[in-house]
Amino acid sequence: MHILYAVTTCSDRVYRQLFSHVKVKPAFQSQKYHRLLIEGLAAHTQVDVVANAPVNRSNLDKAFVSLPNETEGGARYHYIPAIRNPIVKLAFVAAGTFFKTLFLARKGSVVIVDCLNRTTAFFALLAAKLRRCRCVGIITDLPDMLGGGRFSKKMANFVIRHCTDYVLLTDAMNDYIQNKDKPYVVLEGHSDISMGEKEPSMDKKKPIRTVFYAGGVSRQYGLEGFLLADIPNTRLEIYGPGDYVKDLQQLAEKDPRIIYGGMLLNTEIVTKEQEATLLVNPRPTHEEFVKYSFPSKTMEYMASGTPVLTTRLPGMPKEYYPYVDFIEEESAGGIAAALKKVLSHSDEELFHKGMAARAFVLEGRNNVVQAKKLLQMLEP
Repeated sequence: MHILYAVTTCSDRVYRQLFSHVKVKPAFQSQKYHRLLIEGLAAHTQVDVVANAPVNRSNLDKAFVSLPNETEGGARYHYIPAIRNPIVKLAFVAAGTFFKTLFLARKGSVVIVDCLNRTTAFFALLAAKLRRCRCVGIITDLPDMLGGGRFSKKMANFVIRHCTDYVLLTDAMNDYIQNKDKPYVVLEGHSDISMGEKEPSMDKKKPIRTVFYAGGVSRQYGLEGFLLADIPNTRLEIYGPGDYVKDLQQLAEKDPRIIYGGMLLNTEIVTKEQEATLLVNPRPTHEEFVKYSFPSKTMEYMASGTPVLTTRLPGMPKEYYPYVDFIEEESAGGIAAALKKVLSHSDEELFHKGMAARAFVLEGRNNVVQAKKLLQMLEP
């Protein structure tokens, strides 16, 4: 089987080349999700990637960057030129995606698109239709529940309606898009199989107990909960962008228990996850969109071998429950109580809990295993 994967992404090498020196980096969650699935598919079959690097005016200094084709992780990347000007970029992405997909596709090829990469997905879908190829739509979020204009949502929903197959994060997504007769597979996410080479150990842990969070930084109950818990010899490290960064930086200057580290490359984040004592994801569960999602952060956290404290997300399969700890009450007091309960355990007990979670996701949910499930859906 030949896979054509059209998406706004780039290889890990190009990501470091373009963005390691810039302050505002593209969201690495999306980059990592697609890179891992591409590498998982390439472990089983031939994969060509029609790649649109995630550049814009905030993260690209040059007006134009021509990226050579390359092979990484077993997949061949075919790059559309990286352009800073948004209007010119749109034209290049549209034409480049359409013609590269049309040229690379052959009889029996399967085209895979990220339905939220609207321009890339639309023109890859169009090329797939002309080549009479199956087109698999990956839906990581529902367009109707995201920000953006009306036209953007309509375009994403158009792509969703016209795909022949789907990769979904939860079963609830299939009900929402009212899919009754098209094949789909539920893959809540995938862990990085190469994490098996980065063996955790207690010697790597920081001497001061560290509660760690990486992701969007907004005013939620997490920070207040940590301060309310007031656990001795414990600090909170936060990494990521968001509308609460300035306030957080001011708090960190006054309180040595709080460290805000800005935005780092994902490889740096993974190292810090393995050095931490506890990884937290206090994501609110009361909003409607949550039952249609599964944070990729959860997979990354678990694969690190450090124990995870999270809210009881409705999209999380029950098989995960024995391997994580839960915040039962979503308030500052509830988070404080959960932190106290989890951190009452010894370092050895916490380490063993984290290692059990690591074994679960690396053995049964790694990107090679999950990619195989997708390919099985596509078999004749």
